[in-house]
Amino acid sequence: MIFTDWEGPWVLTDFAYECAMAFFNSYEFFERLSQFDDYLVLVEKKDDYEAGDTLRLLAVFLVANDVGSDELRDLAEKVLKYTPDAEEAIKELNDPIVISTSYEQFLEVSAEPLGLKYYCTSFKPENYDLSQSLKREIVEAVEIIANLPEIRIPPDEGTLRAVNWLNDFFWKKLQKTEAGKILEDVKAVGGRRKLEVVLKYKSEKPIVIGDSISDKDMLSYAKEKGIAISFNGNEFALMNSNLAIVAESAFAEVEVVKRCLSEGLDWIRICEDVRSGKVCRVDKLDFKELLNESKAMRAKLRGLAGYLS
Repeated sequence: MIFTDWEGPWVLTDFAYECAMAFFNSYEFFERLSQFDDYLVLVEKKDDYEAGDTLRLLAVFLVANDVGSDELRDLAEKVLKYTPDAEEAIKELNDPIVISTSYEQFLEVSAEPLGLKYYCTSFKPENYDLSQSLKREIVEAVEIIANLPEIRIPPDEGTLRAVNWLNDFFWKKLQKTEAGKILEDVKAVGGRRKLEVVLKYKSEKPIVIGDSISDKDMLSYAKEKGIAISFNGNEFALMNSNLAIVAESAFAEVEVVKRCLSEGLDWIRICEDVRSGKVCRVDKLDFKELLNESKAMRAKLRGLAGYLS
């Protein structure tokens, strides 16, 4: 069976990033949340927190800013941008299962019209009711978060100051208010939650496509049991994959998957040309050079969103 991430391999849009820009006009705000997400997963290893739970944190601010499902769908239609050739290419695969961290409203607009079966983050902002004073406090925190020091790994003094503020804000302050219900309910489909979807299908030799930290668990599983494919992936995707595609067209994914279904990994010795790019055996090349090439293509296609984990 074929399982694939959505944003990156087939869609260039990072919908959470677009939400932050559209409703709060702050790249720095979203960057801090994304960095905090990485820190909680990689350093703090917080219980019941998965890669991609940035959407869990962001959900609080969307509710506080009175953003509803209709507004999210409208934004999705406005910002949706498929990876080149994706709409045509994905139709050539045999019923791929899409596993996306993004909000359901984005998948309704981008994946549903293509007839794809998908799993994603359930979030209906209109189901929550916050007091006006709490809404103001949360919205005012956007600027504070945007001005926190960058969160680095390994952590420096500024990182620890930022992390302490964010931990206090989300897990001590907000969790004791009505907003705590949002933090409790919204579970982004990332990390182990993506792997749980793959395991549900009991595929003996799954083929998994991903590109980021939220895909690392399902890629790692497929690397051992089947085939894991990084498509213009970052270090988290690449280190957990058998193959790395560096390409501009989604048809590269289709070509690689079809060949892997019929021939396994044997058709690729080191690198092979595919449409608008190439596919390489991760273990046969210098990792750093391959990573730089993969990340460069990622940034070329996805812009600022391509620099996020």
